[in-house]
Amino acid sequence: MHLHYQQIFPFTMLKYLPLLVLSCLIYPFRSSAQTPSAPPKLIIGIVVDQMRYDYLYRYQSKYGTGGFKRLLREGYSCENTHYNYAPTYTGPGHAAIYTGAPPSVNGIIANEWYDREWGTKRYVTTDPTVAPVGTDAQRAGQHSPRVLLSSTVGDELRLFNNFRSKVVGICLKDRGSILPAGHFPNAAYWFDDKTGNWITSSYYTDSTALPLWVQDFNAQRLPDLYLSRPWDKALPGPYEESFEEWDKYDDGQYLTIPENFPYNLPEIKKKLGYTLLRFTPSGNTFTVDFALEAIDKMELGADEYPDLLCLSFSSPDYCGHQFGIHSEETEDMYLRLDGQITRLLKALDDKFGKNNVLVFLTADHGAAETPEHLKYLQVPAGVFPQEQLGDSLNLLLANRIGRPGQYVLDTRNQQVWLNREALQRAKYSEREAGILVVNYLRRQPGVYDAHRTEDWMHLPVDYPFAAEIRRGFHPRRTGDIIFTLEPFWHSGDRSFALGGTTHGSAYAYDTHVPLIWYGWQIPAGSSFAPVNITDIAPTLTAMLRIMEPNGASGQVIQALLR
Repeated sequence: MHLHYQQIFPFTMLKYLPLLVLSCLIYPFRSSAQTPSAPPKLIIGIVVDQMRYDYLYRYQSKYGTGGFKRLLREGYSCENTHYNYAPTYTGPGHAAIYTGAPPSVNGIIANEWYDREWGTKRYVTTDPTVAPVGTDAQRAGQHSPRVLLSSTVGDELRLFNNFRSKVVGICLKDRGSILPAGHFPNAAYWFDDKTGNWITSSYYTDSTALPLWVQDFNAQRLPDLYLSRPWDKALPGPYEESFEEWDKYDDGQYLTIPENFPYNLPEIKKKLGYTLLRFTPSGNTFTVDFALEAIDKMELGADEYPDLLCLSFSSPDYCGHQFGIHSEETEDMYLRLDGQITRLLKALDDKFGKNNVLVFLTADHGAAETPEHLKYLQVPAGVFPQEQLGDSLNLLLANRIGRPGQYVLDTRNQQVWLNREALQRAKYSEREAGILVVNYLRRQPGVYDAHRTEDWMHLPVDYPFAAEIRRGFHPRRTGDIIFTLEPFWHSGDRSFALGGTTHGSAYAYDTHVPLIWYGWQIPAGSSFAPVNITDIAPTLTAMLRIMEPNGASGQVIQALLR
């Protein structure tokens, strides 16, 4: 059927038809979709290892105006950001931030776990198929991201721009550099305790030597300079935000440093070598030194294709493990880190301008109170002796089966790996062994509950932390039994018997972290709307108008894109 133009435009409207046509020529129809503006020249993801959310405010009266305060003043703070899985460790945290996926998808279930294919313990990024570059220390240099099962923001950015965007990872810790940088970055660098140098592996380069600019940087021997001076407090007088006489809760087990301010670093270095740098604020300074050199020498942000620098600060974690969250050392660490963030932001201003750089700052996990201090305050708390658990469980199973054997392969991360082959040879049901272990664990002090891993999948959604635990395990990597502890209880480690802190639980002190966005098109403001750590990657890729990482399950933080 053909319509006459008078049926479309009634007769009374015909006199306006010329004006309508003219207005369409002058004001063409606009699409409802906005045309994306030019992307930022450089994206910098800052991850502060072990930064609790409250550190933003606990030390705020002593922060300068150009670091954390500037980020809060000029940026957008997601004040209610939590990890939505457990365990909360460094490797899984860095992976989740950049993949937008929990360990159940990206495969990074811990810093270490028992690998059934290897038949032994596996450190997360260890890769015996690659060679160290920049050191002869095999253990320090044989690392790659091959264990990571999903893509990262950097991977998607490189694919989107046909590999013309550059992606670089920098962190004292290998896993803090490698996992964020993804599968095919331009570079990833980490610190070698033996040489005091930044190093990499053959996964990232065909050369057997570091790039000349890295060699030149290493030749400055900055760690020698930083460790030649004592570590004293940045500000005079007592640190009122920290607890007095905290030393009685710090047994110094991690590094055995029986001193107080000022620390005689040259003397301590004679015993500990360059490892000492990791535990001092100079570790953060050294990280910024190298990051600024990488921006310059690798020409990051120099063209129309946005580049990504994954920058992580490890020293706060080492310091916290050693001294605890209420120590003057931890406070001083953050006061000096504030100065390094000021320095970094100022350098970005000078080189690019604030509006050409997109920065986000977050943490890979929080940190717990020290149990001995809580006991002094008459709060229920304790340390679960996980290091003795394997022997206890082997004896338990041997007595039940009636013959000796290694029926438990490993216990770590509040998980138990059963020796399926040994149980089969003993003709004992794996299911029965799991139930026996679960019932034993439920009787132990500090244990909240325990289940076989497959049984966690059938718990009600409102069972405490069931969803977080499920997001934290991977079917081919996680142990056969997972147990959880009461609040203020953590599994024992080298630093947590009397002093220091640790992390790993699903409780708020381990999951609540800062998240601040700053720079390119970021509005000033804040919100207490719930945000998951897996929301960072989808939000970042939405800003860049690229695909989110392939395993991402987080949601875009809408307030940032309005």
